[in-house]
Amino acid sequence: IMEASTGMAMYEAGEIDYLGDPGWGPPLPDIDRIKADPVLSKEFKIHPFLCTYYYGFVNTKPPFKDNPNLRKAFCAAIDRKSLIENVTKGEQKPAHTFVCPGIFGNAADDMTIAPYLLDHEEGLKKAKEWIAEAGYPEGEGLDLVLMHNVSEAHAKIAQAIQAMWKEAFPKAKITIETQEWKVYLKTLLPDAPDEEKPHIYRIGWCADYPDANNWLNEVFNPKSSQNYAKYNNPKFTELIEKAAVEQDPEVRKKLYNEAERIFIDEDMGICPIYYYTRLTLDKPYMTNRPLQPGGGGDPVWLWTMDWGAKKAAKAK
Repeated sequence: IMEASTGMAMYEAGEIDYLGDPGWGPPLPDIDRIKADPVLSKEFKIHPFLCTYYYGFVNTKPPFKDNPNLRKAFCAAIDRKSLIENVTKGEQKPAHTFVCPGIFGNAADDMTIAPYLLDHEEGLKKAKEWIAEAGYPEGEGLDLVLMHNVSEAHAKIAQAIQAMWKEAFPKAKITIETQEWKVYLKTLLPDAPDEEKPHIYRIGWCADYPDANNWLNEVFNPKSSQNYAKYNNPKFTELIEKAAVEQDPEVRKKLYNEAERIFIDEDMGICPIYYYTRLTLDKPYMTNRPLQPGGGGDPVWLWTMDWGAKKAAKAK
């Protein structure tokens, strides 16, 4: 099933019993209807999910190359609260750090790190100042591509953010492009040609294990094949590599906190947007359905259902 709308139609027709793979669930335009429906609302659930949704900047490609103020401007101009309330509608949390809450070493509670990302009025004011300091007042002279993998949900989010950027930077040209997932991943690989990459890309990261090493070191170390942003700051790298071998948990927390400060507040190597939740629909005859809170895949071999209740439901 390639699109959430197809999955939703099949779910309502009784052709599938569960909708909500990691990263996507019920279609965003249907969330209000689902919440208001007397049957669907009882089958709809919102779960914790150890993931962060973010936009990346290709740090080696102009105009974002060597221009942290421009990266900051585009990140600060996003109204995260409005995006969640009006588009995603799944009780996600606005993000101002990369590592999400629930992960050891996360700095999400440190409101001194990029606080303007959580205050849209302040963020928008700073965004307009930063884009002018970057040499592109009101976005004049910018012709950018925002790319995401094919998905109805990612398209809705991209369109909303594109509108926010156009309002903040009226002279900028921002085009949205899409690619199929497998092609998209090849486009983003660090060793792929920069000229074939978008300026800004959509991606998410989910926990393989609940430690900031799995996020900051394994994703954004310059040697990582996951470092699609091609981010490289020696101070940041020194901190995350030191934290990887440090034995004192409190020292590790401080190292990761300082790494996030450099990564987001100083460099804005990427743009965190929100901390995920997971939205699911499952039929009432699904009696036991444990989920994986990170990105490691669900233990579907443990799921059970009342087969008699399912047959009775299909008969209706």
